[in-house]
Amino acid sequence: MTLVFDNLTKRYGANTAIDGVSTRFEPGTIHGIIGPNGAGKSTLINMTAGSYSVTEGSIRLDDRQLDRMKKYQVANAGIGRTYQNIRLFDQMSVLENLEVCFYDRAKSGIVGEVLWPPMARRRAAERRAICMEYLTFFGLEHMADREAGSLPYGRQRMLEIARALAQDPKVLLLDEPAAGLNHQETAELTERLAALRAPGRIIIVVEHDMDLVMTVCDRITVLHHGKLLFEGTPAEVQASHDVQIAYLGTEHDIEDIRTAAQDRRARLGLRTGRHPQ
Repeated sequence: MTLVFDNLTKRYGANTAIDGVSTRFEPGTIHGIIGPNGAGKSTLINMTAGSYSVTEGSIRLDDRQLDRMKKYQVANAGIGRTYQNIRLFDQMSVLENLEVCFYDRAKSGIVGEVLWPPMARRRAAERRAICMEYLTFFGLEHMADREAGSLPYGRQRMLEIARALAQDPKVLLLDEPAAGLNHQETAELTERLAALRAPGRIIIVVEHDMDLVMTVCDRITVLHHGKLLFEGTPAEVQASHDVQIAYLGTEHDIEDIRTAAQDRRARLGLRTGRHPQ
């Protein structure tokens, strides 16, 4: 099982958000996608999940071309995802948010469940047991009967990942999973993600938190202005001069920023300890 981007391109009129990106993702790995704001990271996630169309190129999961499928077909092919902005069923319980993932898989047996109550009870118990395993993994088992919308923000983040996993995806796409989390919650998320690494699963993380990315990812793709700038291990990315320039600018840019900051401090009287009047 391999996920492949081949010359992937996305245009919005005259604006090119993704420009000829080619890379591949192997099972058993956690793969980070990083880059400055506007680099096209979330656009890649949305194209892979079927939310955005592809202008040129292709996205393939083994022998299946995902960019030719409808969004629900992409999900059924084994793509699970989370969003930058949490999208839960707020008025449903925590447990029900996971149980809905079994609807499509259970459709063929619905008639049997209706006509034979013992089957219905057995399958309901099986679904609940599976969902509770995911909730327990994320420390949410004691919140199973609470409304999802009533959970603290950090717990909602964990619930959204648990729901994506309940679909048993081959590829798990996480779009800024640490956004809005405090230090303790981010550390917990990092630990959970590391434990999700599995031989039959590809995990792709788009994230601005570099500590999380460098800690949990096996490989990292760096985007800049929609193009693939660099790809390698965390150590290789950290050592790359091109990556440093993309994030910090050229040495001339950095010196200009330093000079401007010193001039501003001088105008405010901060260098001599004086305060503006």
